[in-house]
Amino acid sequence: MTHTRIAQISIDAEAFQHNLQRVKTFAADSKVIAVIKANAYGHGVLAAAEALSEADVFALATPNEAFFLRQSGISKPLMVLQGFSSIEELKTLARLNIQVVVHQPGQIDLLEQCSEVQLDVWLKIDTGMHRLGMPMEMAVSSYHRLQTCQSVGQVRLMSHFANADEPDNPMNSEQLHAFSHILTAIDQAEASMANSAALVAMPESQMQWVRPGIMLYGSSPIKNQTADELDLKPVMQFESKLLAVQALRQGDAIGYGSTWHCPEDMKVGVVAAGYGDGYPRHASSGTPVWINNTLCPLLGRVSMDSLCVDLRGVEADIDQRVVLWGKELSVDVVAEHAGTIGYELLCHAGAALA
Repeated sequence: MTHTRIAQISIDAEAFQHNLQRVKTFAADSKVIAVIKANAYGHGVLAAAEALSEADVFALATPNEAFFLRQSGISKPLMVLQGFSSIEELKTLARLNIQVVVHQPGQIDLLEQCSEVQLDVWLKIDTGMHRLGMPMEMAVSSYHRLQTCQSVGQVRLMSHFANADEPDNPMNSEQLHAFSHILTAIDQAEASMANSAALVAMPESQMQWVRPGIMLYGSSPIKNQTADELDLKPVMQFESKLLAVQALRQGDAIGYGSTWHCPEDMKVGVVAAGYGDGYPRHASSGTPVWINNTLCPLLGRVSMDSLCVDLRGVEADIDQRVVLWGKELSVDVVAEHAGTIGYELLCHAGAALA
């Protein structure tokens, strides 16, 4: 990876592999669909595909993401979560042996019009997420339409939890019960419902296939439980350097808007990283930044190319190594201070520094 920014990211393939083994420990009897959409959450989809080669299937969001992997020489089974929207897309997906998710009746219509192709499908059922998926009352009839469709090979079922990161949320059991009811009516169909959080906290939801995403990247999928507690290792290392160390006086204001004032004479570090590098602009004062074995609080607003940190009590000078998140500091901790989730931070940094 080459770019002109001082801030940079690196990807740990061994951490990817470790996290996949953790998935297999939690769900030993299930096959694994590794979710590597959105350029593998900012980690680089090819790097992820190579490191996660022991997964059974790779899940992408769009047909173009899957086409890119095929063009790049990835022969592993692929699944497109958003499915397809035209016969042309459908024919290309079939030619490249890519599985598709069917989530609306119009997609079944297209499959029935395209009898010369052959591909495996996943029928997605909406059990309460209310995003993509067939309504519950259409699940059985849709399954039977797909089973009798000449262009369809194997038909599997899937659904998606809306609140799996909150294990005590009663909607989780309601959704699982609803999906189980459909599976009872459709005997012997393979199924997938468990995402990262569910495969850890709801083993009863694992079924024949699990679909881990965020835990593969070393971020915790569950609120109030850390990645360390789940023995997950961060894959992305986001680092930079100190540009300057300023000696400021009591009352001096820092950054745009002058939102933070020095409570005393103090050292302030200027780090070569900002929202132009994918660091969250909305991170609040106090967000930790790792410098020389110390978590230093962010001061004031994040700029495009820099941010300021409190260096009181820290031995640090120009060119000192700075970790924004990674092995020394979990992205989940930064995300909590920024009022967001680790997914967003990983995607933004990966896109900014690609």
